[in-house]
Amino acid sequence: MNEFIKTGIKKLIAKLEHWGQSFFEMLPNIVIALIAIAIFVFISRWVYNIVRNIFLRTHINRGLALLIANSSRIIVIGFGIIVALSIVELQKTVFSLLAGVGVIGLALGFAFQDLASNFISGIMLAVRSPIKLDDLVEINGTLGFVRDINLRETVIHNFDGQEIFVPNKDFTSSKFINYSSFGRRKIRIDVGIHYENDPEKAIPIIEKALSKVTGCLEDPAPEAFVGGLGDSSVNLFGFIWYKYPSDLKYYRIQSDSIIYVKKDLESAGYTIPFPIRTLDVSSDLINEFKTDSNNSAQSEKKGSSH
Repeated sequence: MNEFIKTGIKKLIAKLEHWGQSFFEMLPNIVIALIAIAIFVFISRWVYNIVRNIFLRTHINRGLALLIANSSRIIVIGFGIIVALSIVELQKTVFSLLAGVGVIGLALGFAFQDLASNFISGIMLAVRSPIKLDDLVEINGTLGFVRDINLRETVIHNFDGQEIFVPNKDFTSSKFINYSSFGRRKIRIDVGIHYENDPEKAIPIIEKALSKVTGCLEDPAPEAFVGGLGDSSVNLFGFIWYKYPSDLKYYRIQSDSIIYVKKDLESAGYTIPFPIRTLDVSSDLINEFKTDSNNSAQSEKKGSSH
């Protein structure tokens, strides 16, 4: 047993001596490899600053610009590590590392599918630019202004003063409306007039009233149409266009439009009716009601005489 232990110790010492000798033999290569890594780290910072400054000067999304810059830095550092390992003659380790990176990347891809999907969607949004900062968008019932576009989510500031974080994949897999992309926006005004009024003459009055609204575009000009026959009114509607985005608020223009249309129609003698309901009551029911009323009146007289 003692002989076995002695043999094991001798082999261990021999192995350590061999490693030590190999280390001193490879020491110049190790120093060169470390210097190579340091050089590539310095180069990666230089590449990062150059790439970032180039893309930030363009109209590309800031998040995408930083992503490209960081990716460039990682690629340079990774290449430096491969060169360093080759210097110390560890080519097999290089291939093992590459294989390991591939397996780990595949496993992470399955584990973080949603995160990866949002990440890729963020890149697509930055490249295609269907939405930009300060655009008014509506998606999945959320309406508001785009305040930030990250690589994972888009931040929307709604009209209640709240920030809503929408996953980027929703913008690539769902329908959404960008009210700012067209350069102008339309507002619809609905109004009803009395059946005794002439709707054909009301149309130019509504169009003229809408043209007075601040911010109204002359091309396309305001238009009005008869929309249908309601229960108690003839229904009309008008359209007004204004430049968007602008300093003018949607609700302010809508409010002014309604006020001008109401005032001009009333000045022209038009009546905006209240809802009217006609009740059709049978004669038998009326006679029965009269009989009950008379009986109640007679009972009250008898009671008061007592």
